[in-house]
Amino acid sequence: MGKGYYVGLDMGTGSVGWAVTDESYQILRRHGKAMWGVRLFESAKTAEERRMFRTGRRRLDRRGWRIEILQEIFAEEISRVDPGFFLRMKESKYYPEDKRDIQGNCPELPYTLFVDKTFTDKDFHKKYPTIYHLRKMLMETEDTPEMRLVYLALHHMMKHRGHFLLSGDISQVTEFKNTFNQFIENIRNEEMDFEIELDESAVQMIEETLKDKNLTRSAKKSKLVKGLNAKNVRDKAFLTLLSGGTVKLSDLFGMEELNEGERPKISFADNGYEEYAAVVEMELGELYYIVESAKAVYDWAILSDILGGSTSVSDAKVRAYEKHKADLKYLKAVVKEYFPKEVYNAVFVESSDKLNNYPAYIGMTKKNGKKVSLEGKRCSREEFMDFLKKNIVVKLPDEEAKMYLQSELEKDSFLPKQVNKDNGVIPYQVHKYELKKILDNLGDKIPFLKENAEKIEKLFSFRIPYYVGPLRTGNGENSKFAWAERKSTEKIYPWNFENVIDVEQSAENFIRRMTNKCTYLIGEDVLPKDSLLYSKFMVLNELNNLRLDGQKISVELKQKIYRDVFCRSRKVTQKKLKSYLIREGIAGKNVELTGIDGDFKGSLTAYHDFKEKLTGVELTQKEKEETPLPWYSRLH
Repeated sequence: MGKGYYVGLDMGTGSVGWAVTDESYQILRRHGKAMWGVRLFESAKTAEERRMFRTGRRRLDRRGWRIEILQEIFAEEISRVDPGFFLRMKESKYYPEDKRDIQGNCPELPYTLFVDKTFTDKDFHKKYPTIYHLRKMLMETEDTPEMRLVYLALHHMMKHRGHFLLSGDISQVTEFKNTFNQFIENIRNEEMDFEIELDESAVQMIEETLKDKNLTRSAKKSKLVKGLNAKNVRDKAFLTLLSGGTVKLSDLFGMEELNEGERPKISFADNGYEEYAAVVEMELGELYYIVESAKAVYDWAILSDILGGSTSVSDAKVRAYEKHKADLKYLKAVVKEYFPKEVYNAVFVESSDKLNNYPAYIGMTKKNGKKVSLEGKRCSREEFMDFLKKNIVVKLPDEEAKMYLQSELEKDSFLPKQVNKDNGVIPYQVHKYELKKILDNLGDKIPFLKENAEKIEKLFSFRIPYYVGPLRTGNGENSKFAWAERKSTEKIYPWNFENVIDVEQSAENFIRRMTNKCTYLIGEDVLPKDSLLYSKFMVLNELNNLRLDGQKISVELKQKIYRDVFCRSRKVTQKKLKSYLIREGIAGKNVELTGIDGDFKGSLTAYHDFKEKLTGVELTQKEKEETPLPWYSRLH
């Protein structure tokens, strides 16, 4: 091919198209074939899935680490009572023939935990149907309980501590005003035109409405909208969201383009909300924290519903157990009285992938008089409630029973389960309160607990700081996902953590490993997106495109707008800028703003965060712009 030619490439994420033409853009041929085509390949994937598995492994590893330390603390006391107790716990997941006692022999008794002649697993479960019955007993008992029972309760707490999203003690996290005021403050920071007037009585009404068990989600929404005189779409949308209803993101944020996104609608009550929350966060970007604060208010209502006025989660769970027991007895009696035996079996006995009945709901059924776990499909709470509505409630001839069941199903209070997705809203402070009550109640009865109470509380509350990351045995580069710096090689405990780990150096490593290099200034670190200097650059760069009645603005006016508008407001809208220009006499009422797409995208988030954190401290403009990267990143 002696003549000149062109090669054209069309590169995509899953294909590359190519063509070869002459200088007149005519497709060339070679060996009788046109020289164009496409190569398809599998699109690249992010590391999100791999990262999620890694995060899950770390969470389970750290849970195991807490249990290991708890067993170290209890080892001597437990061995006096039952030397094989911890071994049986460890092997409880195995089939009987695969288990071994402390002599290495297959145990004779078919029990998992308790093999005493006078006290076996059967006796334990009869006395304590759930772990919460045991926890409640330990908080209230005046007797001296057996050490194995104490360990089992603390073991459960160490495994299921609750979330760490809220700060403060139990009185603060269960206080509605703190959570709700943060939500309102976030909305006002973004100047989202939330027009509802909120005085003390209005906040009180919202609290009482959200925690009212007798109201359905739609009833809560209607009561809030009417009681607060909500008129515009945004106000109604936020009240619907707090009530657990479904809303459009475009109604919340006033951006029509959100209707074209992957998730145009959200509802905190959705079973799959946590699965698509990451998609919503990606679509909203920095505005997602508004949704998070609204979720915190919704979670408060769920927590209030779970606790039912009690600060003890065990007391609430025991009441839920008794409610489930009474509801099941009532439902069985109704089905037996008004329906044939085939229907009773379809609801309570049969196990089938096609049936969303009671066995599928609880994951167990009876075979040959024994309870067995279902290996097939299980159904969600919503699916089971729909099954009851269609097959039992609508066909009931007894109007009184029909109305009662309809009311219970609408309130979502029928047959509550101990383990459900709502448990995820319980903060660790609620469990810690219970832990302290157990230790305080048993401290005088069991001196061992009084001696180790501080260690147990530290173990429960301890979290490895995110900037320390995964712990490793040495300072060698033995993992690309670990950066913690050690001071010594001794075993890490919550009470010696800062003596073993160099927290400051680990934090420095955390920042540096995520800092890329600039592609323009070779060897220089890039600026964080929200750093003071880069935020200012983005705002001024956007102002460069601003036109007033088609005319570019002067440098002096640009700097004046930057100081008077952006440095005073977190979010700057066209409306706010226009009001400023008219108020200052810079432009008339009919001025036309062009050159920007809707409201301003740039903001001085970091600057305003510093103003709040450094109350009473004045930074010079140079200090604002030249804040060192490591210090700023760790603070922000």
